Amino acid sequence: MPKGKTIHSKEYPLFLQLLVETRQGADLTQAKLAKKTGLSQPYISAVERGVLRLDTLQLRTWLAGCGSDLGTFGAELEKRLKTFERKSSASSVKRNPKP
Repeated sequence: MPKGKTIHSKEYPLFLQLLVETRQGADLTQAKLAKKTGLSQPYISAVERGVLRLDTLQLRTWLAGCGSDLGTFGAELEKRLKTFERKSSASSVKRNPKP
């Protein structure tokens, strides 16, 4: 597990991308999601830009507003993270071949 805040990790953009895709896949603008969830549109924008973080309960609210849930989101995120890790491992092996 990386040290420091996850918001600065190289994996965090995958989380943000999935958040945006989940919202857009539900055919929601930031304003519509804000109205459905009680979160503000500026807050949603800040989260999607990586300026602010969501806690688990806020994420649950966000996902419910999009017609999704933590299990579905988590499974997709895990799939993407594993793909990312495989690509990163393969890339580092190419850069640092063992003699």
